[in-house]
Amino acid sequence: MKNFTFHVRTMLFVALLVWQAASYGQISYGGSPLSFQSPGTLEKATVRLPAPDMVKIQAEDLDHELNEVTEPLRMAVSVMAGITMDNAGKWNTLADGSKSWLLSIHIKDALALGVYYDQFYLPEGSQLFLYNKDKNQLLGAYNNLSNPETGLFSTEFVQGDDVTLEYHQESWVEEKAVISISEIAYAYRLIQFQEREAKGGRSLYCMIDVACSEGANWQNQIRGVARISIKIGGNYYWCSGSLINNTSNNRTPYFLTAGHCGGAASASDLNQWIFYFNYQAPTCGGSGSGTNTMTGCQLKARDASAGDNGSDFYLVQFNSAIPNFFNVYYNGWNRTNTTDDMGNGVSIHHPAGDIKKISTYSTPLVSSTAWNGLPTHWRVTWASTANGRSIVEGGSSGSPIFDANGLICGDLTGGYTYNSCENPSPSFYGKIWYSWDQNGSTPAARLRDWLDPTNIGTEKLPGLNWQPIPPTADFETDTPVADQGEGIYFTDLSGPGILTWSWTFTGGTPETSTDENPGPIVYTVPGTYTVSLTVTNADGTDTETKTNYITINAAAPPVADFEADNAVIEQGSQVQFSDLSQGNPYEWYWEFEGGSPATSTEQNPTVSYLNAGTFDVSLRVVGYGGEDQKVVTDYITVNAVALPVADFVADQTIIMQGETVNFTDLSTGDPNYWYWEFEGGTPDYSEAQNPQGILYADGGAFRVALTVVNNYGINNKIVEDYIIVNWVGLNEYSKAALSAFPNPSNGNFRIFVQSDEVSGKLSVYNQLGKQVVYNGQVQLQQPVSIDLTQQPAGIYLLVVETPSGLISGKVSLLK
Repeated sequence: MKNFTFHVRTMLFVALLVWQAASYGQISYGGSPLSFQSPGTLEKATVRLPAPDMVKIQAEDLDHELNEVTEPLRMAVSVMAGITMDNAGKWNTLADGSKSWLLSIHIKDALALGVYYDQFYLPEGSQLFLYNKDKNQLLGAYNNLSNPETGLFSTEFVQGDDVTLEYHQESWVEEKAVISISEIAYAYRLIQFQEREAKGGRSLYCMIDVACSEGANWQNQIRGVARISIKIGGNYYWCSGSLINNTSNNRTPYFLTAGHCGGAASASDLNQWIFYFNYQAPTCGGSGSGTNTMTGCQLKARDASAGDNGSDFYLVQFNSAIPNFFNVYYNGWNRTNTTDDMGNGVSIHHPAGDIKKISTYSTPLVSSTAWNGLPTHWRVTWASTANGRSIVEGGSSGSPIFDANGLICGDLTGGYTYNSCENPSPSFYGKIWYSWDQNGSTPAARLRDWLDPTNIGTEKLPGLNWQPIPPTADFETDTPVADQGEGIYFTDLSGPGILTWSWTFTGGTPETSTDENPGPIVYTVPGTYTVSLTVTNADGTDTETKTNYITINAAAPPVADFEADNAVIEQGSQVQFSDLSQGNPYEWYWEFEGGSPATSTEQNPTVSYLNAGTFDVSLRVVGYGGEDQKVVTDYITVNAVALPVADFVADQTIIMQGETVNFTDLSTGDPNYWYWEFEGGTPDYSEAQNPQGILYADGGAFRVALTVVNNYGINNKIVEDYIIVNWVGLNEYSKAALSAFPNPSNGNFRIFVQSDEVSGKLSVYNQLGKQVVYNGQVQLQQPVSIDLTQQPAGIYLLVVETPSGLISGKVSLLK
């Protein structure tokens, strides 16, 4: 288990590793040992090795569990052996001159024993078998074709606490066999054999076999997935993984699993890893079949943090080529970081070391930072299918997750510690996108250098079958008979694993294409035409030519027709016209009365109408069979719109310093926005429709501006010197009052001043502050006649200046 802390909350994850063993051999070639054919005729020797200190081992396991040590769950430990053909075993010489060597190894109370060799060489004409005490589990035969290049070798776990090695060589063999056993893997827990398989297997009950209906569309991908027997030092585990293709398409045996599966494995450990292909049930719900196994690999690249700071990948290359009879498949990959092709797919894996299972997702993968705080993983939620809801568990680690097109887009790291068929955990898969080049800057830390050795930069690569299969070119169209100018679409039917397409359409436009499914292809001259397609895959090239495949008939004259998306609009609006003409025209000539533009040669033009009215539209089309024209009179109706007109009035325009003014909007055209500017006023602007209480503190003549907006336009009004404020500059005499009568007046009126003063100087000013009357000294406290009949209508300010101050009033002059 791993304990990861995110800010203030703790989330506990478990790497999906369960370490169990099974009962099948490496590259072996069948047959049966001589002792099975003639019981009792051969002698053997037995070596008894001491069992490990299980009290100590169990205490270590408990301590690791309690302290959540970041390492795999152990199922077996090594017992050192140092056994060779020279220091142990029994040689037998037979009557025909052939020889046999037999050795039994016994370690008390082991659930199973696995044999690991530091030197392994079998000469031609020899073979080796291994079997258990009851002789119901047989491995082999191994022969000279099984020899590893490194000399390091391993054979699978054999059930029970006793394993027998039986070697036989023909009489003519002169080379010396070398079988040097360095250690024995002592399995003490988490290991099961075929009798359990027959009752439903090791994994959780909800796991679904790849032979069930869920696997029907994933047969190639299934062939690429294998179970791995992991050796790291003196410990042994299970993981899953997949063969993976590269851009050279050369069947290099690269295998992808999880970084935490590899852990601290040494080069020697890797040479003794065992990869089990085809370990799967032949029928839905059946038991496991035999397997084909490879032994030994070399590390090429990995996430050294094993997912703590990266995408948790581990790429190895097998030490030898995979035999053809394994029938494997090199899965393709998708290194994008988008979920366009990841809305549904599957994971194929060996949960708990069990036979191969398949789990399905039907909602898009989610880019997740939950595992380590970085965008390194896809989060997967498992879906229910015809046979239930299959999930993942221990032993599934490293397994691939496939997108909808069958391409690997990630490898399994793990999930939350809670996980069951009833309450499955979401699962986290390290992204191929991140593993490609973001875990580090060297080939040892990224997939790019190994999976794209040709540096073509592709983001997706198809899978590849083990057997070179040249492509077969084929194609079709649903319109082999068409008229001049009619677009024809072609569908590629070639396979398998097509990488490139090269089409030739003699007489067509375009005449060539490299698209998988090209179109439209247009033929302008009646006749019959040949179509050719050349395709390539990793294993070759093929061409399919269909002579006189396309028949083009002479086109009938076109029939012009069109429509508008809206034939009744308002001024300033646009109309989208759509060509509905028949007969495959290739030229269009539009005329738009009142429109902008007034003409167009586009097939589907867009036109603006700025003026109100009703307008004609005309379309002339030219096709291979002639031409035609359609005119629709008064087709477009453009309704006038009311543009706004700004206007306003103030409740007073001549005021004294410190007074306020209220403004009223008189604009027309239903404006929906107002912006006022008040020179000299406070505030100096407003967005209210009718601003109130605008204060003028200083004397002078001030401008007022109003801008209004509606849905159709904008307008403004500016009045210079609209507000006149106490231009005289004298203090008001508060103990006096001036009145005019009649008020309003036609120009002749009288004023009367109530004041303690007896005389003063009289002046009259217009709205612009210009003095229009000056009567000099007048007597107060009696009527004074004034004549303004020569002045225009408006508001006039009456001012009497006295020693005590200014006495003022207003009179309205009407004409």
